[in-house]
Amino acid sequence: MANEILEEIWRTRDELAKRFNYDLDAMIAFLREVECQPGSQVVNREETLSQAGSRETNGR
Repeated sequence: MANEILEEIWRTRDELAKRFNYDLDAMIAFLREVECQPGSQVVNREETLSQAGSRETNGR
């Protein structure tokens, strides 16, 4: 299953790169615009990691 997830991530990344002719600045600008759109979900890794750590110490 993990391979399927990685393959989807790589395929999506490749499609995005081709769409912007492998211009990293253009891809970043696009992704920043997408983040600002209503309904866009941004994950805070620090918050996620701290929650995971607290679950481990609480025995969950």
